[in-house]
Amino acid sequence: MFIETHAHLDFPQFAKDLEEVVERAIASGIDKIITIGTNLKSSRRAIGIAEKIPAVWAAVGIHPLEAHEVSKDFEKELLELIDHPKVVALGEMGLDFHKFDPSLGQEQIEARKKRQREVFELQLSLAAQVHLNVIIHQRDAFEETLVVLAPYRDKIKGVFHCFVGGREEAKRIFDQGHLVSFTGIVTFPNAAQLRETLKSVPLDKFMLETDCPFLAPIPHRGKRAEPAHITRIAEEVAKIKNVSIEEVAQYTSLTASSFFAFQK
Repeated sequence: MFIETHAHLDFPQFAKDLEEVVERAIASGIDKIITIGTNLKSSRRAIGIAEKIPAVWAAVGIHPLEAHEVSKDFEKELLELIDHPKVVALGEMGLDFHKFDPSLGQEQIEARKKRQREVFELQLSLAAQVHLNVIIHQRDAFEETLVVLAPYRDKIKGVFHCFVGGREEAKRIFDQGHLVSFTGIVTFPNAAQLRETLKSVPLDKFMLETDCPFLAPIPHRGKRAEPAHITRIAEEVAKIKNVSIEEVAQYTSLTASSFFAFQK
């Protein structure tokens, strides 16, 4: 059995057939699905889905690209959501310096970067307070992300979701006590470097995710991704690492079960 560690089931792409999507996932060998909040409203929707569907669990948090929208006292509301029994982690959170609207001007861009850091740090502090691990989103901010995480070493763990970095980046993440997660990108023809990275990553240091509805693996590229595609990703991972798909299921599920607070 597999655990789908990063889905966005509250997104509008799943509004019409969510139950069927979950049924397909279960039929394909998915035991648990974690649906991820990106802001307070999204986090509430994630909890609502988890309440209705036994196989679904939730993570709550503020995505870095949403950080400038949250109120100054958002932590109080987030802390209330964390108390829900089906919330198993905080996130996704982190830093994303990839692309800002150039019409903002440099001063506003720097202000948004600063706010991303503030919201990230506040969420990490909450996670340490409630003893939950965190789901990390970082784009074009790798060094800065490690710096922000450094004070929380041995307090909480993070998973760098949708990891596309190289061997050295993976090593530095592991050295801080964190994990990585791979998506359908490992099946893409232009992802040879990522497949080389995956070869070097120990079986107990990563998890699997779809990031659905995005990043559908080959041969579903261009269509909506869904949790059932985890098995296709696992097939590719098994091939790359020259192990059985059963081993991939065993190791990634054990890692996810240890990382997420299913029994809190």
